This record gives sequence, C-alpha cells and structure tokens, in this order.
Amino acid sequence: MLFRTPAYYSRFRCIAGDCRDSCCIGWEIDIDEDTAAYYDSVGGDFGRRLRDNIADGCFVLGEEERCPFLNSRNLCDIYTNLGEEHLCQICSDHPRFYEWFGSVKEGGIGLSCEAAAALILSEDMSLTEEEIQEEDFGECDSALYSLLLSAREMLFSHLRQDGLCGALCTALDFAEMLQQNIDEGRYVLPEWAEVSPAHTPDTAGVTDFFISLEQISPDWAPELRAAPERPEVGLTAEDEAMLRRIAVYFIYRYFLKGAHDGEILSRVKLAAVSIHIIAMLRRHGGDMLLTAKNYSKETEYCEENIEALCDAFYDRDIFTTARIKGLLRLDLTGIS
Repeated sequence: MLFRTPAYYSRFRCIAGDCRDSCCIGWEIDIDEDTAAYYDSVGGDFGRRLRDNIADGCFVLGEEERCPFLNSRNLCDIYTNLGEEHLCQICSDHPRFYEWFGSVKEGGIGLSCEAAAALILSEDMSLTEEEIQEEDFGECDSALYSLLLSAREMLFSHLRQDGLCGALCTALDFAEMLQQNIDEGRYVLPEWAEVSPAHTPDTAGVTDFFISLEQISPDWAPELRAAPERPEVGLTAEDEAMLRRIAVYFIYRYFLKGAHDGEILSRVKLAAVSIHIIAMLRRHGGDMLLTAKNYSKETEYCEENIEALCDAFYDRDIFTTARIKGLLRLDLTGIS
C-alpha cells in the first residue's frame, strides 16, 4: 500500500506536560476493544485502578473533566506504568488522522493539537510517499479518485502561488463547476477561473451560526462574540503565509474524501470559511497559532458541528459562494 503524508508528519512529537491545552482534559476518551481486554488483564494495584476508572468503554473523567490517569504533572500514568504500546488506539493516534482509498492511505496531523499546529503553520506542505505493509482498505470510485487527486493538485498549486484571497475565491468557483460535472457524471476538470462576483457578506450571521454550534470549550463562544468589538490590527505577510498553510491543510485533509461520496463543494467551502473565522479573530488581536488550534478543536473535532456546517453550506444564504467570497475579500484584502 502507498502511504502519503505531509513531510512534517514524521516529525510530530507530543509535548506532554508542556501542552497548554491537554487532549486528556475535556474529551470523552473511548477505549478500543483490544485495549480494554488488555486493561482487564492487568494485575496488581494499577490493574484495580484501571478497572475502577473505566465505565461503558470510556475512562471516567474526574474533576475539571481530566482523564483519571493524567497526573499532577500532566503526564499519563498508563504511559509510564504500562508503556506507550498499551495506550488505547485514540490516545496512540491523536492528533494523527488517516483516510483510505483502496491501495492508497493518506495520513496527517490535526490542527487542534498545539504541537501539530506549530508544525502546520511553520512550513509549506510537501507530500511524501512510501510503501507500507498494509492490506487495501476503503474502496472508492477509482476514476473519481483520480479526478479529485488532479483537482487537489490544482488547488494546492494556486493556493501556494497566487494571492490567497484570489486563490480561495477562484477555488470556490472551481469547486462549484467541478461539483456540477460530478453530479452530471462527467469526470472532467473545469477551467481555473473566477466566474461569479462577490456579494456583501453577513459577518454577524456567520459568527452567530458558529456560536450556535456545539461548544467544546466554554471560552469559545465568548471569544467569537467579543472579537468584533476589539480594535483591528492589520494582517501581515507572515499572517497570510500561515493562513495559506491552513487552507492547504483543510484541502489536504478533506477534499479527497469526495472520492467516497462525490461531495467536494462543501469541503472547499469549509476551507474558505475556516480561513474567514481564523483571519477575523487574528484581525482583532488573536494569536494565530492558538486561534487556529481552538477553531480546529471546536469545529473539526466535533462530528455534529462538521455535519451542521456541511448542511449549512447548501441551506443557508450566509454561506453562498458569492457571500463567502465577500467574507474573504473583507478579511484578506490589503494585507501588508
């Protein structure tokens, strides 16, 4: 099997106790069946502690929703007592993600992790490939996969080279035309050209929609409400470079999923609207890395929120292609 990842994937290392937003706090942690069976076999005091702190296939969170095995130094007692190989699957993988396309497996690291976000924002994404010993998995339409792989390369190329605002606006039109081709059974790449005008955005409506979503952190909704009231700071060329890398990350992570379901427009809209929210918060004084991490945590890592967004991209007037273009032009025009 071919395994494709960003070049920085292999350099990711958990920063453990130095992390300012531990993934062992505030998250329901599911335990896979194999690991649960192993934990049930562990003897001694630590085995009893394991069984006393697991219920319904999950760790029983303690005060402040901390994992019961996260110690006072924010280190994992399971790791130190049993070894890394005996972490449950979700703890072992996070923040890594994977997607399978028959004989191709893609992997990456998620923006919701502080250490991963630092890597994603610090360098342009380049992809590496290697052969691994793993059986084919996740069958998909091979012709559609090939089409979308070519389309994704086009998106990458323009996002890396063109002005970010123009590239994202054109990407939205490109995705609309490509979606129409796919829906009509024509696996043909459209021309790369901006074909529709931008409309006045409903910035308050977009912010209100995000506030209406499921909140993981109690600080997220107040931050979204307060940001527009703070003074604006201009976005710099460095900010644009980081936003460009975030856009590439979203296209890499989500666009090729369309090979499974034929849906690509909502995934390009997800990238564009994500850039709007992150850029808006940054324009009002937010730290780029922490803003991107928090946005990812609240949006990407809540299945209900992703589903609500993808539905809204078709159902809500605030998320038409023309209005998303308006958001981008408001955020990204005049970067110094």
